[in-house]
Formats: sequence, structure tokens, C-alpha cells
Amino acid sequence: MKRTLCCLLFFLITANSRAASGGYADQGGRLNKSTAHADRKEGTLDGNRISTLFYNYGSIGDWTNRRVESGVYPKGANGHSYFAEFTPVIGAEVVDRLNQRRHIFSDGASSSGVADGRPTGGFYAFEPLPGYADENQPYIAISDALDDNQDGKPDSWPWRWPDKKNWYDPATGIPYWNGQYGAFIRADQETYYRMNDYYNDEFKFLPSKTDSTIRGLGLEIAVRGYQWAHPAAEDLIIWTYWVTNNSTTDYAKMVFGMYGDADVGDDGDQKDDDAYFNKTEDIVYQWDHDNKGAWGGPPAYFGFRYLESPGDPLNGKDDDEDGLVDESQADGIDNDGDWNPTLDDVGLDGLAPGMSGYPGPDSDGSEGNGRPDADYVLGVAEPNFEMSDNSESDQLGLTSFTAAAYPGIVMDNDESVWLQTIPGNFSEIGQTVDLTFLYATAYFQMPPLGDPNNQRKFAIALVMGEDYDDLLRNAKTMQKIYDADYNFAKPPEKPTVTAVAGDHQVTLYWDKRAEELTRDPIYGKDFEGYMIFRSTDAGFTESYVITNAYGNKIFDKPIAQFDKLDSLEGPHPIGLDGLQLNMGSNTGLRYTWTDTSVQNGQTYYYAVCSYDQGYDEDFYSRGISEIPNLLPITPSVCAKRIRTNVLGEVIALDINTVKAVPNAPAAGYVAPTILSTLVTNPTIRHAQGAGTGYIEVAPLDPMKIIDQTEYSILFDDTTFAKTSNPHTLFSVLNNTVQKKRLIADTTAVALGHTHLYRPSVLVKDAATGAVMQNGVDYIIREEIGAIAAVPGGAMQSGAAYEISYQYFPVYASPYIAGEEMNPFFDGHKIVVVDHPLAPDTLRNSLTRAGWFRGNALKQAAEQYKVPYDAGRAVCNYAGNISTYIAGGVKTPVPFDYHVVVFDQTVTKAYNNKPANFLVFNATTGDSVKFVFQDVNPAGVLSDQDIIVPLLNIGGRYRGTWQVKFWAPEDSLVLDITTRTWVDTLGIPHIERDTTVVATIPRAIHPKAGDVFNLSITKPFTAGDRFTFTSHAPYIDRQKAGSDSAMNRIAVVPNPYVVTAAWEPQHVFKSGRGERKIDFIHLPAQCTIKIFTVRGHLVATIEHDSLIDDGSESWNLLSKDGMEIAYGVYIYHVDAPGIGSKIGKFGVIK
Repeated sequence: MKRTLCCLLFFLITANSRAASGGYADQGGRLNKSTAHADRKEGTLDGNRISTLFYNYGSIGDWTNRRVESGVYPKGANGHSYFAEFTPVIGAEVVDRLNQRRHIFSDGASSSGVADGRPTGGFYAFEPLPGYADENQPYIAISDALDDNQDGKPDSWPWRWPDKKNWYDPATGIPYWNGQYGAFIRADQETYYRMNDYYNDEFKFLPSKTDSTIRGLGLEIAVRGYQWAHPAAEDLIIWTYWVTNNSTTDYAKMVFGMYGDADVGDDGDQKDDDAYFNKTEDIVYQWDHDNKGAWGGPPAYFGFRYLESPGDPLNGKDDDEDGLVDESQADGIDNDGDWNPTLDDVGLDGLAPGMSGYPGPDSDGSEGNGRPDADYVLGVAEPNFEMSDNSESDQLGLTSFTAAAYPGIVMDNDESVWLQTIPGNFSEIGQTVDLTFLYATAYFQMPPLGDPNNQRKFAIALVMGEDYDDLLRNAKTMQKIYDADYNFAKPPEKPTVTAVAGDHQVTLYWDKRAEELTRDPIYGKDFEGYMIFRSTDAGFTESYVITNAYGNKIFDKPIAQFDKLDSLEGPHPIGLDGLQLNMGSNTGLRYTWTDTSVQNGQTYYYAVCSYDQGYDEDFYSRGISEIPNLLPITPSVCAKRIRTNVLGEVIALDINTVKAVPNAPAAGYVAPTILSTLVTNPTIRHAQGAGTGYIEVAPLDPMKIIDQTEYSILFDDTTFAKTSNPHTLFSVLNNTVQKKRLIADTTAVALGHTHLYRPSVLVKDAATGAVMQNGVDYIIREEIGAIAAVPGGAMQSGAAYEISYQYFPVYASPYIAGEEMNPFFDGHKIVVVDHPLAPDTLRNSLTRAGWFRGNALKQAAEQYKVPYDAGRAVCNYAGNISTYIAGGVKTPVPFDYHVVVFDQTVTKAYNNKPANFLVFNATTGDSVKFVFQDVNPAGVLSDQDIIVPLLNIGGRYRGTWQVKFWAPEDSLVLDITTRTWVDTLGIPHIERDTTVVATIPRAIHPKAGDVFNLSITKPFTAGDRFTFTSHAPYIDRQKAGSDSAMNRIAVVPNPYVVTAAWEPQHVFKSGRGERKIDFIHLPAQCTIKIFTVRGHLVATIEHDSLIDDGSESWNLLSKDGMEIAYGVYIYHVDAPGIGSKIGKFGVIK
């Protein structure tokens, strides 16, 4: 068992684009020495309920200097800061150039009074290495960074990782995540950067004999942060530090430590903190003495744990007492024998088949070779081997712990730090003070560059708990994560969500990436459904109300939920601290939802979170899971993240979170309508083909609709005659020709759209107009929408070309059974309903099977030249249509047939029966042979007769469909007589007698001119094509200027009494905070003037909005920036060319 003494304080697309265009530029030559402050960046980890600022020079938090909330818990507007700063502290004993014994430490501290400041400015500290984040933006690389600039790469990532330049998608040039365990994201949120101590020139010591510019100890540190959103792990952050000795010095006495300054109770209440060291649980925890924070409420418990200590594989001892001496993560040996070839032989990129981004087997041959592999230069290994296996380290454990009231531990005195970290130094913890801590492991040897043992690792964890017991439960989860090599159940990918605000409603819609890209590293494809959360604050505190058995809040209550149709519903069988997650009620998956319980003018935040199935022992046998014999676990729900600044203002939304303010549209707004094939005058035109299904295109996001754009709907089927069409796909083609000017490259260049229509692609030399040839001069990647020049072809890299093309916004969708599962496009959603090859009982009376009547009969009579009498009754025989079967063989065909009745025998059937009718193929217009089963051999169509149209297949006629006619039964006229009598016992009796007195015929027999429509529903095939034209919303100026429209203009609330429900949370220390009223139902452009009742102008507001928003807010400040007085105010709205409105509102303070 490891002796890890732990401390918890309560605490492309263009693969080689030019740098000028924001693309990849090789920075490999800059890695020897960083550019110090010029490369400093910041980041925020907020992947679960803890949110904290951190820097790429080692510091976690910055309350002292910038007064920025650090270690906020719970995340959001109602959270509070729990620490000022944490930083790794790393040092060694050396002999300098003056032959003096020195102790040199570097750290990332920046707090005044603690940091080791340089007299000339700056610090004797770690500095970041360049290239590990995009240099054109200020943030550290975060695994779930957004792609706001739409270049295909998450904005904070570099185009190429300096230490793993080949980790990118060769098809697109987009980099993979630089993960410790492979080219994938292991936690729900990760960060990665590197720093070194090369600028720490406080002492006259040169660590490298080959480079005199390197100072400090010549150490380079790879830093990673991990967060998980699973309810069991949502209250912790783990940080790992891989330290490499890049010097030529062999250090005999190394010290790795961590400094922390926790302030439980937030700023202003940090001087009454207590702490305690629990040796049984290896925990030091910190809490507020009077359980009252600076805000007046009870604070949480805050923890920091020294989770993993550095190992020493060189001292000949079993330091961690696990029975193995000097196990190492760099000896090429699977020390503990836990590498499993079935599960772990995935190659050095860590990507296995079925994982998102899997590019195929590793090119270096490491995947599936039957042996564990590691690359000590890249610092990667297969699972459960070397640096990917925490248990392959002979950990020393915690050897010192110092606690002191702030500022009792400072970094500007290296000798003092050395004394505080001497092994065996465990100080007493002072109580009811502003506590700071320093934890360390010492001493151990660290060989120089070139030695396989020149790397060491340590890890710490920040953990929160609502109370002491909650903290201990979270600590146990943390230990499980460590034991699993920082692996934990991973929720599905986040869906990409869009919000459409309307009048008293908000519509959300999202994609299917959570289903398509999800494969848990342990539990496989385990996606289950979506939960929707809503709140009026960005921290979702309103939905965070579900508690566990201990009364601790642990989960959000969804406002809506959609899950797969399977056997998993209701409470999950595996609970977490007495809480069982509701898995849904088998609603079926949906991708749109409209919230109609909203108030206009109120800001709402929504999150659509995907969740997985969890696992129980019978999930494999029940068909829920694809993998047997896994450890039971509660379900995981993906994170929801909205970033705010210190004022509570939203500065960034994650892909699955949105902000919406419902309001009425501008006056005169005309919404787009649903397009359909079903209406009398179809707005979706059937340009060609015989398919009888229907299509509906509905506006989903009106402001994204491109006006007057023509689209085609095309089909691709793989079979001809079948009763259903499970393999038919459909695509939507945007018929507008897209044009783009580009600079050619032999690496793929993105065109801005995917799924190009190859026949439409035309590439010309921009200078000469010469047409380039596909496959000769360029290669087009239709599926990803990219083009690359062919080396040696006429298309030259660096030259300009003009390309035109069409594309499919919906491509090869299989959803043709009415499912609302098709991709959304250009503000539309499309529903396609295919029909089976079967008798038509589905459509309207003009097209479905039966005898023609009215105008349809008149048209048929004209076509077949038979008599038509509008006044006579049409035959009322029922026609029972079915597939004809001969010898067990069916030959259904996608043809309609017309049976046309004449007044005499006009032909003989194929079976030589005379017939007074002909059968026509209504689809082709040709007459066809048929079999006539004449029950009453009279040569005329009558009751119970059967007609079988034939089709010549390979020179042989085969029956297709058959129709059997049934005449309605005659009606009977009955005479019912009643007789009442009493028996001898006095009991009355009633007798009835029924007599048939007449028969009334009901059958109307076929006559000349009657036409029976043997109608068949037909599946869509490649021969079907539909077209439609989009119509964007617009303003009807006449409607906008009408008296009724202008009279709807109003102020809400009216009167304004003290506050309004939609005003944001007040986050200021003093003052009133933001106030506002809304003018509603405004024209899209107008001027609002506000006056006192005496006519003095108070404020002027220019309203200029999109047509879907007819509201304008006013902050109740005058044109001079002063708060207005209470009273009555007059407003005047003037919309040139439309009209004006005068009204009044009141303000009551």
C-alpha cells in the first residue's frame, strides 16, 4: 500500500496555414528558453461546481493582487471564493560557482508579501513555455475551448503542439487534444501547459554545461488540470506536475512541494479559520470557526490534498511499502503486471476503434502489437504502463508539513523554505487565524538530461464539501480517480444548442453529436438521453435543488427530459449517497423543445445536458450495455458551463448552454409559414418521380432562414420492389451556387460548407480563367468541404483560384418515417414520411384507392373516352386490394391501375374471360393485360369478381396486385309486433315477432363510365425530386403602421415599483444596482423620447433591432447619467414612415 500522506485543506482545416492567417507556424526553435512574461496567459477551470482562475506559470488563483474570485464554490453568482493562491514549490541543494552551498527554489507565487520578487521587477519564478496555446489570444489551452473564430480549431489550442507535432487529424489539419494518456480528452475538462525555471537567476549557479543562458535548476514542468462533472466528482480539481531535469546536473537532494493560502469564508473573513489533521483519513481540513462567512451564511469545507508524491527509483528501498523495490515509470517494465493486451494495446495515441477522432491503427505499429509501448521522449505510454500507470512509482509520500498564519510562509527566502521542507518537519496547526500551508516531499535524486530517470511526478487535489462528512465522501471519490490513473466514468459529449427567443416562449434545438461521438473509455457506447435545465442566473442555482440522503445538494432538477426507448426508465438501480437519478420515462429522443412558461423581458439560461446509462450487473443481459461484467456505477451527466466576470456578466457560453430573452417581435412582423406537400397548392413541389410520401419543412429559427433560396430534396434507394424502404436516404441540396476565392495549398483548404455536390464543383485560375481538373490538378474532399492541390498539377500552391459549388445542408439522412431527427438547416427543420409499397388507404379522397367521383371521375372519363354523367350514382362496390401471390411469390410494383367500365364486352382477359372493362397502368398510361376471375360468368364486372393486373417480367407475365369487389348487402324492411300477456302466477310477459316485409337493394352496380382507382402508395426512390423556396420573415410596413399595431406599444412593468423581476442579481458592495424597464411591441427602427410631465426631456433612446425583437430596455438613468425621481413620465415613440405613439408610465421607489 502506498504511503502517500495526503493533505486536504477545506478548502484543415488548414494544416499548414500561414501564421499571418492565424494558422500553424512552427515554433520548435523557441523551446530552449521561454520568453518569460510575454508568454504569460490565464485560464479558468470551471468544468464542475468549482471554478478558479489559474496562470501558466504555476499560480492557481489571484485574489491578493487582482481581487479576482478564486476557488469559487459553488460556481456561479451565488458562489464564494475559498482561496487566495496555490503554487508548486520545487527546489534542490546545489553548489554555486563560488563553491557556496545554495538552496534554490522556484514557484509561481505572485501574491505580494509571498512571491520571490526581483529587485528590478518580475520574479525569481517559473515562466511559461511558448507554443502550448494559440499565441493570438490570451488564454491557456482548455480541452473544451470554444471555436468562436470558426477556423475549425478550439480557439485556445495551438495549431501544432510543440511536444507532439504529429498529433492532428491528417484530413483536416485540426490538432488533437494533447492528453497525458493519448490524443483524447480523459476528464470532462482538462488544461495543459508547460513552464520552466530558466529565468530564475537569483543565485550564481549554472545548471547546464552546454547552455549558459539557462538558470534556475534547468527544470521543465508539464502541468495538467482535471475536472469531472459526474455528481460523485463534481466538487474537486486535480493538478498533476511532471518535472523533467533538462540540465546536466545530477541533483542529489530534490524537494517537491505545494504552497496554499485558503480563505474559508471569503475575503474579509479569513482570519477565523480552523484546521485539523486527520491521520486516519490522511486529511488536513479547514473550516470557518464561527461557521459564518463574509456574506453572513455558512461556508463550505475546503480541502487540498497532496494526492501523489514523487517516487525515487534509485535509493534501493521499497518507499511505498507495496512489496516492489524501486519500481519506475521509465524502466520499460510493467512493474505491477496490470497491462491487459485485450484492453490496453491501443497504441501510443491512446485512440481505440470507436473513440471520437480514431484515425486508424498507429503508424508506428504500437497498436495491436501484443506488447506494452511507451515513448519516453513524447512522454506517452499505453494504459497501465510506465507514465500512464500511477502504481509504477515508488512514492516517497509526504515528508513535511508547515502551517503558519499569513504571511508566515514566504517564497522570497529560499533558505527559510528549505528549512520548512526538511523531512520530518510537521508543525502544529494554529487555530482561528488566516492559515497558509506548505507541503513537501524530500529528499530524492534527480539525474540529468539523458538519463531515463530524469523525470518525477507529483499531484495535488482541491476538494470541497458542504460539511465535514461530505468532504470525506468527496475525498474517497478522489482516491478512486487516482487509483484508476486519473480515469473516471465520462459523460457523453455535449450537444450543440441554439436558442430562439419568441413572444412568451423560448425554443431550443440541438444536434446529435452527443450520440454520434460518445464512447466512454470504460463503459463503451452508453448514451441514454438529454436533460434540460433552466435558471435566471448563470450558475443554475435555481435548478440545483436535489439533495442526497445526507441533505447535501448534489444535482439539478431538469425542466424537461428526453430518453431513448429502451428498458431503462425511472430511478436508476445504482444510487449515489441515497440519490437515484431519474433515467426518464421512455419518451423517445427529441432535438427541439419549446418553453412556454417564460416571462417576456426576463433573461433565461438554458443547458441541454446529455447523460449516459450508468451500469448495473444485469445491463448486458438486458441488452442495455454492449459490454459485460463491468463495475456498477451511477449515470454521468455532461457539464454545463457559463463563464462570468467579477460583475456577474456572462463572458462565454459553452456549446450546450444558451442565453435567451423572450420578447414580442417588432410591429408588423410576418412570420414564415410551414411548407408542405399536403396542401391543395403544395409549397413543396414534386418535380419528378412517383413516390407518394409527404414532406414538411417548418421554420425553426426564422432569423437564420435565407430568403428566396431554392432547395431540392433528393433520394437514394438501394432496392426496387419491397414492402418497405429501410435503406432509402434523402438529402437536401442548396441550389444556390456558392463562390469562393482561395489560395491553393497541397494541404486541404476549407471551403466553408461540408458535403459538396461533386458535379457542381468548378475551379478556375483567378488570373487566367483556366479550368482545373479534378483528380489531376486538385482533389476535392466533398464530405469535409475541402480542396487540396495535387503536387505536379496545374494548380499551384500560393496562387489564387475561384471555386464555385453547391452543397447539401442535409446529407444522406435515413430518417424518413416521420421522426424529428433530421439535421436542422438554415433555420428549418424537415420531416419526411415515406410510404410503403402497399394499397393506398392513407391519402385524401382524390388519390386513395376506390371509385372515382366528381371532378376526378370527369377527368378520367375524358382521358379514357367513356360517358360521364354528373347526376348519376357511381358504383359503390368495395374494392379489397392485396398483393397477388402465386406459388408463394409476390410481385408488387409501384404502379397505379385504373379499371374502366364499358357498356359492352371490350376485351378478353389473359385467362380468356370476356370482360366489359379495360385495365390501364395509370403511371405509364398504357393498357395492360389482366386476369379476370369472373365468379358469375357473364363477362361483366360484378359482386366478388377479382381482377389481377399483369406485368411482363423476362418474357413471362406475373400477377402484381389483385382487387376483389364486394357489393354491399341489401337492406331489409322489418315488421316488428309486440304482444303482452300475464301468466297464471300474475307475472307479465312481453313477446316480439319480427317479419321481413320487403328488401331494398343497396348495391349500385358498375356501369359504363365508372372508373376504379387501384391506387398504390409508393416509396421514394432515386427518381423522386422535390423543390421548395424558402421565405424569411419580414416587416409589413402597412401592418406595422396600423392603429392596432401602434396601440400595442407599452411599457412593462407599469408602474415600476422598486424593482422588476427580470433585473439581474445585485453583485455590488454598495449602490442600487442595475434597474430597467422595457418598451415592447416597437417597430424595428424608431426613436423613443422620455419626458417629465412638465415636458423636460429626460432621455432619448434609439431603437434599431432585428425584426424578431420588438423590445428596448431603459436603465432608468437620465441623459446626464443620473437616477430618475419617482413620478409619472411621458414617452413618445416615433417610427418614420410608420407612425408614432404617446404613452405614460409611473415609477414608484
